[in-house]
Amino acid sequence: SSNSNNNNRATTTNVGFLSFLGVTAVNSAASMLKDKFYATQFSASSSATKVVPLVTYGLWGLRDCMVIGSSFVLPDIVSEFIEKQGSIPKKNALQISQVFCPVVTQLFVTPVQILGLDFYNRPMASLRERFQFQCTHFSPIVVARIGRIAPAYSIGGVGNTYFRNAWREYLLLRKQQQQQPTYHRQQSSSSYCTAVS
Repeated sequence: SSNSNNNNRATTTNVGFLSFLGVTAVNSAASMLKDKFYATQFSASSSATKVVPLVTYGLWGLRDCMVIGSSFVLPDIVSEFIEKQGSIPKKNALQISQVFCPVVTQLFVTPVQILGLDFYNRPMASLRERFQFQCTHFSPIVVARIGRIAPAYSIGGVGNTYFRNAWREYLLLRKQQQQQPTYHRQQSSSSYCTAVS
């Protein structure tokens, strides 16, 4: 039983990690193209260069890894902790973690997002100026990010898990129903042979 649980955890971790890699690759590439367009077309600074610096790309990549990780990897880890510490059913613990992990992560993602844009708009700004820029723009940006992330990753994550599990149960039930007549025919044939003999 212990080996079975460990195998299930390992399988879940591998699937989550593969999902993380695949979704991050696709999402990050599209997101960076979008951010590059917005940064170059709607820059608030007249001195902003048209070339996006590597540090900005690096920060945007880190941002995307944090967002996707908080949606596909972190909920499984947090749900185990909630399940053990709060004596909450596994299903409910996972739903709680799926809702809150992507939202809470935005508190840490937003400074990374802002810093990436600030390096583009003001490549020569001092540390103090960057800190002031963070304080000025943090609240509206984090609210906007939560408003965008919550429906897609929090509510969407719960819905995706529900429909995925429902579809899996339907397929298993259908497979069992398809196998059941064969089993009964074999059982009837075996009973007939026994009676004849």
